[in-house]
Amino acid sequence: MSIEQESIPQPSSDSGFAEVNFFSPSSRINRLRYWAHSMLMAIPFYIVVGISAFLAFKVSTLFWGIAVIAYIALIAFSFILIIQRLHDLDKSGWLSLLALVPLANLYLVVLLIFFKGTEGRNSYGLPPPPNKTWHWVMALAFPVFFFVVGILAAIAVPMYQNYALGAQQQQIQDFDTLNGAEGQLDEAPVDDQVPSEEESLDGENLDEGEAAEEGDLGDETHEQTPATDPAEAPTPDTIK
Repeated sequence: MSIEQESIPQPSSDSGFAEVNFFSPSSRINRLRYWAHSMLMAIPFYIVVGISAFLAFKVSTLFWGIAVIAYIALIAFSFILIIQRLHDLDKSGWLSLLALVPLANLYLVVLLIFFKGTEGRNSYGLPPPPNKTWHWVMALAFPVFFFVVGILAAIAVPMYQNYALGAQQQQIQDFDTLNGAEGQLDEAPVDDQVPSEEESLDGENLDEGEAAEEGDLGDETHEQTPATDPAEAPTPDTIK
């Protein structure tokens, strides 16, 4: 038995169909299952990314690492779904690399969504079992889900931009306020400043010198004032 034959999924109890292994690229899925499985993948991804983004803003930026891991898991699982769908079309899984090529990826999208798979067995095994009710529910909810997500993104992105702009302006105002307070301290009047020790000594010496000069001036004034002789002092009789 060759390696290619070993990779083909084993038939289910109904010999006309093969069981679908959710995480195996060797399985086959039809168009409806492709939509349903994509929806089933998108819901937990957006929940994890939303919670991680919230915690990254509120708690720590380390939570962005969880969002990155979820995004890598989304890419890996998306390629698994593409390969499974290509196998249902009896095409090689290597065509999934067209998803990375501009314009060519549009052709791949049309191929995956609108083209019906091979009837019966093909090079990649038996077709998948008939679709179940939950496949229809998830597939029909897929466009509605992305429509709602688009509306929420259109609301959330401007709100985040306004929040980021407001936070940046607040930081600028706080910075300007801090610089203004420091400038006022630097420009404080000299009278409000505490004199140094040398200035205090110079002030005391100046006060002592002024006091000494005033004392000398008082002595000179006292010496220049003539003393009054008691004999020459007028008496009451003289005044009469």
